Amino acid sequence: MRTQLPADYTIDYDRHFNAYLEKPEAITSIPTETELMELAHKAIVRDQLVLAPVPMSEAALTGDTAVLKVNSVIPRFNKERVTATLGRGLYSRELEDAVIGLKAGDRVNVTINGEPVEVLVLELKRKQVPQPTDEMVVAMEVKSADGKPLKTVREYEDYIRDEKVMTVLAEINYYVASSIMEELPEIVCSEEDIRVLGELEKEYFIKLFLETEKTDLREGIPESWKLDGIETLDDFINARREWYEIKIKQCLMFLSILGLPCEGATDPLDHYEVLQELQLKIFDLIKDKLERR
Repeated sequence: MRTQLPADYTIDYDRHFNAYLEKPEAITSIPTETELMELAHKAIVRDQLVLAPVPMSEAALTGDTAVLKVNSVIPRFNKERVTATLGRGLYSRELEDAVIGLKAGDRVNVTINGEPVEVLVLELKRKQVPQPTDEMVVAMEVKSADGKPLKTVREYEDYIRDEKVMTVLAEINYYVASSIMEELPEIVCSEEDIRVLGELEKEYFIKLFLETEKTDLREGIPESWKLDGIETLDDFINARREWYEIKIKQCLMFLSILGLPCEGATDPLDHYEVLQELQLKIFDLIKDKLERR
């Protein structure tokens, strides 16, 4: 690639990375394996929760569903049978708080708006979380990044792990890379480099649409692409000049941080996915730095 950073320019990655970690909103760690598994399992059983009777020997907890008999001169609290979720305050905060800690068959008296309310706990129910199963995963109809349906709990665990970890790393990289980009010296991108990047992207989109949409972009582009006078694939590529300049600068920045040469497989002009591959290497760098803290 003809475009280069100044020969004597170096990037102090640690300075930018540590400055990010000092921000109040900074993400300072990657979710643990236990946290990731909990996220996966909660998602799998989210729609499978059931209310099951609480044993007579166990006391009511916040979040339990209580079936109550209430007696009072206040019509709202004079019911043979009423259901309340304890701790939410939708029925009565005072009454619900009084029931927490009681068992089925217990009684309690509460004063509400100056009037006594007698409460009998008829039944307690609690949400039960079933063990995730492969059948639950299939019912979710979730697909992997490459479009394959997930069929097992293990596959879904791996999916959540990859998704959450990549989200964390991408967010950290966005802030750190943006900070570094602001300090980069002025770079005039080679017109030939911009042209080659356009050709690489053109080839990528043609292949992608032939494989996924069974359409040839050389014969016509999607209507959603036809903005500001863009009518053909060449028009679309020419309109993306600003992005190619940004891509060149990002690649040079990542290559400098990683200490890699701008040649062969790490040359942005070698193939379309070079920037993505360099970002993944930066993600590994971020992950290593977080784990060393």
